[in-house]
Amino acid sequence: MKHYLKYLLILPPAVLCCFAVILSHQKKTPGTDTIRAAAEFDRRAWLVTQGWNAECISSRPVTVPYEITEDYQEYADLQILQRLPLTQYLGKHGVIYTYQLKDSDLYAELLTAEGVLIGAQCYDPENPQTLDMHGNLFENIK
Repeated sequence: MKHYLKYLLILPPAVLCCFAVILSHQKKTPGTDTIRAAAEFDRRAWLVTQGWNAECISSRPVTVPYEITEDYQEYADLQILQRLPLTQYLGKHGVIYTYQLKDSDLYAELLTAEGVLIGAQCYDPENPQTLDMHGNLFENIK
C-alpha cells in the first residue's frame, strides 16, 4: 500500500511539469492576437474593425525576412504595438494584400502567413511614412 502512495505523490507534479513544457513551446506569444485572414471576408471584416471600408486591389506572395534587420525594425515595432504576431512567422511564406481605403487617400497592406494576419499598415503613396491602421504616424504613437 505504501508503494502506491509514493506514486500518487510523484505523479501529479510530473504531469504538471509535462503540461508546463508543452505550453511553453506553443507558438502564441503573450500579448499578440490571432486574427484569421485566409479569406477575403476575414480580411475585410478586420479592416472594418479598424474603421475602414476597403477594396482589395492586389496581392503578391512574399517571404517574411528571417530576421529583423535595421531596415525592418520600425515595421516590426509597429506590429508589436498593434498586437500582431509578425515575429512568430519570420522566414515563412506569406501574402501581402493591398487595399484601397474608401473615403481616404490611404492604402492598407495586410501581411498574412498560414491563414493568420501577421502585419498591417496604412500608407500614403504620395508620402512614404509608416502609419498605423488608423492612419496615425507611427513616430507619434510610440
